[in-house]
Amino acid sequence: TDLLVTELECVSSQANAVHTHKTELNQTIQELESTLKKKEEEIERLRQEINSARELQAQRDSLTQKLQEVEIRNKDLEGQLSDLEQRLEKSQNEQEAFHNNLKTLLEILDGKIFELTELRDNLAKLIECS
Repeated sequence: TDLLVTELECVSSQANAVHTHKTELNQTIQELESTLKKKEEEIERLRQEINSARELQAQRDSLTQKLQEVEIRNKDLEGQLSDLEQRLEKSQNEQEAFHNNLKTLLEILDGKIFELTELRDNLAKLIECS
């Protein structure tokens, strides 16, 4: 019976050791599962950050393209403005030249009117004298 008790104690001791080992393994598994879950959550968060970064990059590219289009349009408008300014200056110069020509013509007409008036007065005097 002592042998049997010793064997039972040995078996019981082994069972306790197995149970302890099993408990430790279960705890290790839980820790690993917890770590895995955290890593998966971190991976998902990083994926979302990558997607956000891609969206921001797409927005940046779109804005860069729009900026280039606006700069091109701006240069085009600057060219049109410069052209209009040149045309306005030319038109003002032509208008000034036309105004000066009219003044000159008016002065010539004033002179001719004065000459015609003198001629008329002289003719009138001739008629009176004759």
